[in-house]
Amino acid sequence: MLLLLALLGWFHALTLLPLVQAVAVGYTAPIFISLLAMLVLRERPSRWIWLALLLGAAGVALSLWPELRASPSADRSARIEGLLAAGCSALCYSGVVVLARHQAQRDALWTIVLVQNLLPTLLLTPAVFWRWQPMLGSDSGPVLLMGALATLGLLAITWAFTHIEASRAAPLEYTGFVWAALLGYLLFGEVPSAWSLGSAALIVGGCLLLLRR
Repeated sequence: MLLLLALLGWFHALTLLPLVQAVAVGYTAPIFISLLAMLVLRERPSRWIWLALLLGAAGVALSLWPELRASPSADRSARIEGLLAAGCSALCYSGVVVLARHQAQRDALWTIVLVQNLLPTLLLTPAVFWRWQPMLGSDSGPVLLMGALATLGLLAITWAFTHIEASRAAPLEYTGFVWAALLGYLLFGEVPSAWSLGSAALIVGGCLLLLRR
C-alpha cells in the first residue's frame, strides 16, 4: 500500500516539476528513513550518519530555496502541489524501506520483491476499467525498460537492507540527485542552476563522509 501511494505521488510530481527538483524533494526520504529506523527498528545511528544526513538535508534545502522565494503565480501553485506530492511520496517510500528492512531479516529476497510488485498491480486493476488509455506501441520499449530498472532497483536495495542497517544505507541514496541532474540535461535539456550544483556538492559530500566512516 505504501509503495503504491509513493509511486502515485511520485509520478504526479513529475508532471508538475522539473526532474532535478522532483528528485531533490524525493530525497528527503533518507531523512525519514533514518528517523523511522530509530523508532521502528530501534537502530542507533552514529554521529557520522547524523552529519551525513545533515549535509544531505542542507543540499535539498539549497535546491528548493529559489522556488520558495518566487513570486505567487499559477505556475508557482502547480509547483507547490508538485512539491507536496513529492514530499508525500518520500514519506511513504521511507515506510516501504523500513518495513523491507524489517522483513528482510525473516523473508526471502524474492518474496519481498514479488509482494512489492504484485500487490500494487492488483490494487490498480480497477483503474484499468475506470480510466484506461491504451498504450502506444512506440511506448512499449520505454515502459518495459522502466519496469526492468525498477525491479533491479528493488532487488538491489532489498539486498542491501539484508546486510546493513537502514539508517546507514539511506544517505547513499542521495547520489541519485546527481544522476537525475545528468539525465535531465541529456534527455530533457534541463540545465542545472548554480543552486542545483551547490546542492549536489553538499549531497555528495555527505555520502563521501558516510563511505569514509
